[in-house]
Amino acid sequence: MTEPEILTEVPAALKRLAKQVVRGFYGMDHALALDVLIRNPCVREEDILELLKFDRKQLRSVLNTLKGDKFVKCRMRVETAPDGKTTRHNYYFINYRLLVNVVKYKLDHIRRRIETDERDSTNRASFRCPCCFSVFTDLEANQLFDPMTVVPGDILEEPAAYWPFFLNSL
Repeated sequence: MTEPEILTEVPAALKRLAKQVVRGFYGMDHALALDVLIRNPCVREEDILELLKFDRKQLRSVLNTLKGDKFVKCRMRVETAPDGKTTRHNYYFINYRLLVNVVKYKLDHIRRRIETDERDSTNRASFRCPCCFSVFTDLEANQLFDPMTVVPGDILEEPAAYWPFFLNSL
């Protein structure tokens, strides 16, 4: 029986994915912090501070944002100095398997939102009064229709291209 191969190096495609997602949806501070974590597999918070020359408060804010969105993981480790004094250090790293799952999840949500917006916009009919330019939905149009008083052409159906204009004017 063969043992599964264990990767010791992160594939370039995953590194590129992490860079592009953070550069596309976050600020430059987030991109710089993630670049440090891409180049080094596990980095102490103090080392990131030295490399990026950020304030501690600013760096923690950036890292907490990335940690909250599950792009970065953190481990706290208690270390003992030679003089017997214990100190706590935060080590940050990227869990690429989780990163891929988070990106898939977020893309799926974006896809669903686009589909529902598209479905809602195609199902919505609009009608415009040529006199007062009032816009009515298909549910309101049947209340306005009176076969005894309507002259053909009184209520005009609006093409879908006009919807954003009329929604903004309301």
